[in-house]
Amino acid sequence: TVKELKLTEENLEMFDFFLEEDMRPGELMEIQEDERGSYILNSRDLCIMPKLEDYLKIGVDSLKVEGRGKSPYYAGLVARAYRMAIDDWYKDPENWSAEEYMKELSTIPNRGYTLAFHDGRLTNYAHGYDSNTNVSDWEFAGQIVEVEDNAFIMTVKNRMLPGDVIEIVPPRSRQTIFIRMYEFIDAKTGKVGEAVHANTHPLIRLPFSLFEQEDPEFLKREIVPMTIVRKEKALSEDEWQRLKLDQEGHKIEMGKGNEERYDAKRDALQTALDDRQKERSFRTPRVGTKGCCGRGCNGCLIFWHDESYAKAREILAKRKQGEMLEKDGKTIAAE
Repeated sequence: TVKELKLTEENLEMFDFFLEEDMRPGELMEIQEDERGSYILNSRDLCIMPKLEDYLKIGVDSLKVEGRGKSPYYAGLVARAYRMAIDDWYKDPENWSAEEYMKELSTIPNRGYTLAFHDGRLTNYAHGYDSNTNVSDWEFAGQIVEVEDNAFIMTVKNRMLPGDVIEIVPPRSRQTIFIRMYEFIDAKTGKVGEAVHANTHPLIRLPFSLFEQEDPEFLKREIVPMTIVRKEKALSEDEWQRLKLDQEGHKIEMGKGNEERYDAKRDALQTALDDRQKERSFRTPRVGTKGCCGRGCNGCLIFWHDESYAKAREILAKRKQGEMLEKDGKTIAAE
């Protein structure tokens, strides 16, 4: 018998909720909800790098990176990783492993990687029920836009501070180049600053003198216009825990992970998310005498009934309708 059941706060916890597609009967996708919201179809990002050799073995010789709506950072690093992976497989298919290239893909902000339907039925590890934001401990620092006789010109995509280490990622070479930055030279004015912010779309100069440990010929040959530059990104505790959970989930899909370890990392992420919620606060309290801004808001019990705001109420009563006080009512009372 099918009956319509009214859900209330009292009986809601008695049920689990799932979605089912008409074309996939029996494949139930769980809906989860917590104080941060509902999680419906929060898929992790499809990544077939671990299965790349299966396609190469059957003769696939062309792959397309889906770049619509993506940044140059995404398109450049994904294409580079797959290019290296394909070349390495053809050189030595017997000893090929996806691990090195997955590390490269992890520098791209993602929602966690999954094989999704690649091997058949979807598993719970293909969805992120706790957090669905794109996360990585690396970010887009900028891009080389011009090569001069004695310097590279770089456009900045994220804020850079003294002590930041940038990594230049040549498109054709596996050798990346690291530079610790202490100051930033404006490419247009020549002025030297201690920080650079991306909101003004600045161009900075990277003199060849910074590359004291590198071969000048290699620099000129491999670092070409459009070369990607990345840097490490500071993460919150819940973001670090998310990365650990994503990695363990992907390992389980590959038959290498551990479910108990996954559950422990998921608990750690939940704890970190809860702690972050506790850290959030409004600029002013919501209730109590300290929760009144003193400007005469509609419905404010404190302002309209507390004796300390009596003078402010008198002044406000003489104002035009809708015109509030410019000062806190307590300040007015003290004047």
